[in-house]
Amino acid sequence: MKLFFLLLSLILIIPIFFSGCSDRVEENNTHEGYIPYPPTPSTSLPAKEQKKIDLEYFSRIEPGEFLMGSPSEEPGRGGDEKIHRVKITRPYYISKFEVTVKEWNQVLGDFAKKEIKFLVPEGQAKFLGWFYSKRGNVPFRKLINSNITNTEKLENFFSEYKKFMDRTNSELVMTTAELGSVLSVLTNLKPAQKVIENHSPEEVALKINSLRSLWSNNMNMPVTDISYSQVLQYCYSKTTEGHENGDLPKGLVFRLPSEAEWEYACRAGNSGVCGLDDGKNLSGMNANINGGAHQNIIGKPELLINRNKLTPISRTNPRLDGNAWGLHDMHGNVMEWCYDFYGEYPDQEATVSIDPIGPIRGAKRVLRGGSFLRPAHSARSASRESLEPSWRGSEIGFRLVLGYPLR
Repeated sequence: MKLFFLLLSLILIIPIFFSGCSDRVEENNTHEGYIPYPPTPSTSLPAKEQKKIDLEYFSRIEPGEFLMGSPSEEPGRGGDEKIHRVKITRPYYISKFEVTVKEWNQVLGDFAKKEIKFLVPEGQAKFLGWFYSKRGNVPFRKLINSNITNTEKLENFFSEYKKFMDRTNSELVMTTAELGSVLSVLTNLKPAQKVIENHSPEEVALKINSLRSLWSNNMNMPVTDISYSQVLQYCYSKTTEGHENGDLPKGLVFRLPSEAEWEYACRAGNSGVCGLDDGKNLSGMNANINGGAHQNIIGKPELLINRNKLTPISRTNPRLDGNAWGLHDMHGNVMEWCYDFYGEYPDQEATVSIDPIGPIRGAKRVLRGGSFLRPAHSARSASRESLEPSWRGSEIGFRLVLGYPLR
């Protein structure tokens, strides 16, 4: 009888043992069973939840595998770009464009509002002289008081325009808030109040529309001068509001991309220096970078272009083409914060990192993408930058990911 139970035990244990070994071998055989690259669509959210995602704003990035880093012969390569394999296992949604001033103010406008200062073109500055001349008009004042809740910005404009008229200031400088206050009044003027000497009604309408475009362009600039901590607050506030309103799929949050997610999306299946076209050329022709000199570019562009300034975001008419996955300004415009602490990559190419999110602690956070101030070498797909989380600057911004929490 004892022999019978011993044999029975062996029969039951042996399959379990081999089953466990089989699982272990399959788990360690990290080169098998990868999702193809470029990947095929995967569905992880119920259809009802997927409908909550704005696919005009976000591009869906499917799981897949890629080589992260750069080859030793790549122009401008940094010593921290060791090639290694990365596997992304879950889909995520990344914004097609960088977050704008307008979007920032809609979420954090109560305590971290951003204003843009800009020069007003001469023609529009002269037109605003008519508006300035009406400042003492009683009906005009009533209109201002009824349409502007905070007249301080408008008074700032009047003060600045006086300096401009007196030529204390040779150029008219305004903020988005000041021009917004002016437009609030202009929009509510009656036709009889828009009569300007030597201007037809059509010309007046065109001038007002040009001011509106000027305001819109500046409000749609990428938001800059923001720290990593401020970005986290933006993501938290936007996530909280989205879930409270039922606008976000369950389990998903707004957050920064991991460094691996950022490079994966930037490359869009391209193993070259950039994720644009054939990946061989990066210059002012296809990115808002400092491309004004031959030593600042990669490849052989037809023209040397250095815009030397930020370009506004236009979702309907982008100034530059995006990559194959519909993402714009992954190279240049502003450097973009990523989730990770900065750290060294794995040593061996054969080592596979699955959904890496960087070191668990560190002193600096990663930024990617270069900027309008930097040459092509700093804007390559693999190029890395790192700064302390409190750092803010005129070339630092971010883009959103809608995805599962990283930690």
